[in-house]
Amino acid sequence: MKLLDQHNINALSKIIYQTNIMPSGKSDSFKKLSEKLILDLQNGYELEKIKRVISSELIATYGLSVNENDVEEISELVCSWYDK
Repeated sequence: MKLLDQHNINALSKIIYQTNIMPSGKSDSFKKLSEKLILDLQNGYELEKIKRVISSELIATYGLSVNENDVEEISELVCSWYDK
Protein backbone atom coordinates (compact mmCIF):
# COMPACT_ATOMS: atom_id res chain seq x y z
CA MET A 1 0.00 0.00 0.00
CA LYS A 2 1.30 3.42 -0.96
CA LEU A 3 0.76 6.78 0.68
CA LEU A 4 -0.65 9.72 -1.22
CA ASP A 5 2.43 11.91 -1.43
CA GLN A 6 4.35 13.70 -4.14
CA HIS A 7 6.94 10.93 -4.47
CA ASN A 8 4.30 8.26 -5.15
CA ILE A 9 2.29 10.51 -7.47
CA ASN A 10 5.44 11.15 -9.52
CA ALA A 11 6.42 7.46 -9.51
CA LEU A 12 2.99 6.33 -10.72
CA SER A 13 2.90 9.10 -13.34
CA LYS A 14 6.17 7.77 -14.77
CA ILE A 15 4.83 4.20 -14.85
CA ILE A 16 1.73 5.28 -16.77
CA TYR A 17 3.80 7.45 -19.12
CA GLN A 18 6.16 4.55 -19.88
CA THR A 19 3.26 2.54 -21.34
CA ASN A 20 3.33 4.99 -24.29
CA ILE A 21 -0.42 5.45 -24.09
CA MET A 22 0.21 9.12 -24.93
CA PRO A 23 3.24 9.41 -27.23
CA SER A 24 3.50 13.18 -26.85
CA GLY A 25 3.83 14.94 -23.54
CA LYS A 26 5.78 13.95 -20.47
CA SER A 27 5.30 11.92 -17.31
CA ASP A 28 4.02 14.98 -15.44
CA SER A 29 0.95 14.80 -17.69
CA PHE A 30 -0.40 11.93 -15.60
CA LYS A 31 -0.06 13.47 -12.12
CA LYS A 32 -3.79 14.19 -11.78
CA LEU A 33 -4.69 10.66 -12.85
CA SER A 34 -2.04 9.19 -10.55
CA GLU A 35 -3.37 11.09 -7.55
CA LYS A 36 -6.90 9.90 -8.30
CA LEU A 37 -5.79 6.28 -8.71
CA ILE A 38 -3.86 6.26 -5.43
CA LEU A 39 -6.89 7.67 -3.61
CA ASP A 40 -9.19 5.13 -5.27
CA LEU A 41 -6.86 2.26 -4.33
CA GLN A 42 -6.69 3.53 -0.74
CA ASN A 43 -10.49 3.43 -0.75
CA GLY A 44 -10.43 -0.25 -1.67
CA TYR A 45 -11.10 -0.15 -5.40
CA GLU A 46 -10.52 -3.53 -7.03
CA LEU A 47 -8.94 -4.14 -10.45
CA GLU A 48 -12.25 -3.91 -12.36
CA LYS A 49 -13.09 -0.51 -10.88
CA ILE A 50 -9.55 0.72 -11.55
CA LYS A 51 -9.94 -0.34 -15.20
CA ARG A 52 -13.11 1.73 -15.51
CA VAL A 53 -11.48 4.75 -13.87
CA ILE A 54 -8.43 4.55 -16.14
CA SER A 55 -10.51 4.07 -19.27
CA SER A 56 -12.86 6.96 -18.54
CA GLU A 57 -10.06 9.32 -17.45
CA LEU A 58 -7.91 8.60 -20.51
CA ILE A 59 -10.89 9.28 -22.77
CA ALA A 60 -12.51 12.22 -20.95
CA THR A 61 -9.50 14.04 -19.50
CA TYR A 62 -6.78 13.25 -22.02
CA GLY A 63 -8.89 12.77 -25.16
CA LEU A 64 -7.17 9.49 -25.93
CA SER A 65 -8.58 6.60 -27.88
CA VAL A 66 -7.85 3.52 -25.79
CA ASN A 67 -8.39 -0.16 -26.37
CA GLU A 68 -9.20 -2.76 -23.75
CA ASN A 69 -5.73 -4.35 -23.88
CA ASP A 70 -4.04 -1.02 -23.09
CA VAL A 71 -6.41 -0.37 -20.20
CA GLU A 72 -5.85 -3.90 -18.89
CA GLU A 73 -2.05 -3.50 -19.04
CA ILE A 74 -2.06 -0.12 -17.33
CA SER A 75 -4.50 -1.29 -14.65
CA GLU A 76 -2.38 -4.30 -13.82
CA LEU A 77 0.77 -2.16 -13.66
CA VAL A 78 -0.95 0.33 -11.36
CA CYS A 79 -2.34 -2.32 -9.02
CA SER A 80 0.93 -4.23 -8.95
CA TRP A 81 2.88 -1.05 -8.16
CA TYR A 82 0.43 -0.09 -5.42
CA ASP A 83 0.57 -3.49 -3.73
CA LYS A 84 4.38 -3.59 -3.55
